[in-house]
Amino acid sequence: MSPSRYPQYDVRKVIHSIKNPSPDLVHVFAHRASRCLGSSTENSFSAVAAAARGGYEGIEIDIRLTKDKQVVVFHDAGMGRLTDVEPPAGDSYHNPFTGKGYSPLVKDTNWFGEMEHLHLRDDSGNVTQVITSNSSDYRSTEHPILLSELLEFIHDEDINILVQIDVKDLDAMAYAYDVIAQHANAAGVPATEWCLWKPKGEVFPTPEVWERQEWVQKALACGDAPPFVLFYEHEDDTVLPSIKAWENCDYLINYELHVPRVGGILQSALDYILGQGKGVGSWYIGGDFARRYYTGDGQMSWDDSSLRDQILASGPSVKIMYREWYAQVVMEGADMYRHGVVAAGGVLGRPPSAGDHDTRVDLSALIQQGWSYIVADPFDDLHDRMTDMGKRNVGRIMA
Repeated sequence: MSPSRYPQYDVRKVIHSIKNPSPDLVHVFAHRASRCLGSSTENSFSAVAAAARGGYEGIEIDIRLTKDKQVVVFHDAGMGRLTDVEPPAGDSYHNPFTGKGYSPLVKDTNWFGEMEHLHLRDDSGNVTQVITSNSSDYRSTEHPILLSELLEFIHDEDINILVQIDVKDLDAMAYAYDVIAQHANAAGVPATEWCLWKPKGEVFPTPEVWERQEWVQKALACGDAPPFVLFYEHEDDTVLPSIKAWENCDYLINYELHVPRVGGILQSALDYILGQGKGVGSWYIGGDFARRYYTGDGQMSWDDSSLRDQILASGPSVKIMYREWYAQVVMEGADMYRHGVVAAGGVLGRPPSAGDHDTRVDLSALIQQGWSYIVADPFDDLHDRMTDMGKRNVGRIMA
């Protein structure tokens, strides 16, 4: 085998390091396999390769289950923002700034014959073009990918990283385990060791609830204790008891909390975990849209006119994100998906004030808080910036 184009991490050493945090090494996972805003497409082959080349020792991906029970690597519930799915006659293409337009749900769409033929869009709405040969004139479009294809790509490319699985669809978990159990990386390490589950603590508050699942029982019986990160983003009086209930589980790798500001929600949980000498991770928010397109430096494929003035008034420290949620539509008598744009680090329409400050958009603030890993959106210079801070001593995790 020729020398790898990617850093040769030892995934077992990476897991050991995450479980036993050190102040000179903050681990980085590339959010949605890497989202280099304006130039790459989330949850794609090129995103995975870019993250590995950039020195990330992990990627975070999202999984959903299609109508024909295929596990697809895909973030949104609907397909309108991320693909070129063709609207029916009389309907329009989906626009994430307005939430309007055609966006069929992944769970209602077959992979075979339908989703497999779609093309991915980047964060500006353009169908992604990738160079597939030495000739810059020869390009092809990227497609949505199955979890099995992702794991095969990691093996074939000799990429040695952890894959953190953000579970968007609980029904996908059993199917995903069966896929993972059939794969390994090029170093021969089974994927059951380096694929880390990221379920929500509110759904699985104790090991007993987690191990009640048939697929987890199956994994444990095979000696494949599923390594995972427990994720909390809402605070109530059940969070700290849940964290304590999981403390002695030997296949819990880490916790992840979304603490929007110092002293805000989940701060007490963060203080407790750090006080126990445990590792804990955060999200470094970059936003879902390339800001340069708001100022006229490129061509937008989506019409942002309904929010353009508010976006420009908010300034560069406000991160614009796309959100989907269920809403009960009483008149129609059914749960319907709603879509829209929200802000992190400020309020749309005005510059952020001191009270708005969200440490998840501020790398220096995150580092000062003591996080042992971050799931990061900003990609280009992150490794170098953290190296300058003395937080990327990766020598101990090399093969």
